Amino acid sequence: MEQPDEILAELAKLGETRTWEPGTAVVTEGDMADCMYIVHTGELRAVVAGEGGRNVELNTLGAGDFFGELMLSGERRAATVEVTVRAQLTRVTRAEVERVLASRPDLAFHLIQRMVQRVRTLTHTVSRLASVDVYGRLVGLFDVLAIDDGGQRVVPGPLSQVRIAERLGASRAMVNRLLQDLTQGGYIEVSRERIVLLSELPRRW
Repeated sequence: MEQPDEILAELAKLGETRTWEPGTAVVTEGDMADCMYIVHTGELRAVVAGEGGRNVELNTLGAGDFFGELMLSGERRAATVEVTVRAQLTRVTRAEVERVLASRPDLAFHLIQRMVQRVRTLTHTVSRLASVDVYGRLVGLFDVLAIDDGGQRVVPGPLSQVRIAERLGASRAMVNRLLQDLTQGGYIEVSRERIVLLSELPRRW
């Protein structure tokens, strides 16, 4: 059986490839779904509209990912996918995808595996949003994003308060207050480019 990247590369031959600039919405929540996209380079994020017009970020997408596969059910888009880092994508129409799936059971199996994994990830995200308070979600987000930089734990940026709020399913005001409290407590150092984790964050706040 072919490797996933080889399968996606073959599928990409059937579509149109172009470059998308940061800030562009590739698909919009509620629109009719008639194609899927394969990500070659760059970064995107999937968001849904929450209460009060506030967005909630579901996940991020990078090279080797794909999105829009729910168009196979003929439904409308379940989320908006926006470009955060200049991206190269291939758009493949529903008709082409259905034709390939009919003749390539290995590709169909791969798509099902990826969709199952995505459902698991979303289930975890929803469970975390429902069971953990905003501060706990913030600590979890920092744990996931932090990297080692010269012996320091650093959350690379730019990562605006609005973006953090959307990833936590919280208000910008709440995120601003928590970051200010952690800064004043000597736990973090915030700049435009990054957030330095100066010491281990308290598990509760």
